[in-house]
Amino acid sequence: MQARIVSKAILSHDPKERSDFMAMIMFGEMNTPVFWRPGDVCWTVVDGQDSLSYDNTYFKGNFYVLSPVNELYVVDFDPKPKLRVVGPEIRVKGCVSEEYLIDFNGNLLLMERFCGFEETNLFTNGFNVIEPNLEENILYEWYDIDGYALFVGKNSSIYVNVSHFPTCKRNGIYFTHITDESRYACHDFGIYDMTDKKISKFYSLEVFPAPVVLPVWLTPNPW
Repeated sequence: MQARIVSKAILSHDPKERSDFMAMIMFGEMNTPVFWRPGDVCWTVVDGQDSLSYDNTYFKGNFYVLSPVNELYVVDFDPKPKLRVVGPEIRVKGCVSEEYLIDFNGNLLLMERFCGFEETNLFTNGFNVIEPNLEENILYEWYDIDGYALFVGKNSSIYVNVSHFPTCKRNGIYFTHITDESRYACHDFGIYDMTDKKISKFYSLEVFPAPVVLPVWLTPNPW
């Protein structure tokens, strides 16, 4: 069963707008990246992966894959699809439980999710937001997101302009839990405030049921 699990799927373009789009999924226990193009009879595995993949995204014409040790890879498609390390060295700071990649207003951001223990359970206690500038090959650390709110979880990370969604917390990172191995794990959700570095809940624990499957965010419909 584990070998058949698809953890994430992304598109390079909207198929309604471009016929030369590409689709990439991450599947199996190692989150192996594979891709498909219109006309292909099967999926093609991207070579070069030697560890678990944490996340992937499409950014400015390229697919990027992130490893647990913050190695950022770009997918080279010619002559044979493979992963190639790019960008500056990104050192992991502290106990990171999950990492996310997001195209944020034309900036490629890497979000590190830090965790701590409560009894025998992991709980999120903070985030670190980094911009690995691929052109300058240096790192920038972000301390606010300029009036936006970020949403991270088991599906693609998204962001919204708080001026369009006034009930969302300015400079807040909304997160859902990353595992259902513990009966308490479903309580690891909340909002991390990048300004005061505090965590609050967006639902009370009394009304938030233990889900059968991990929750995902629904992207707002612009129409």
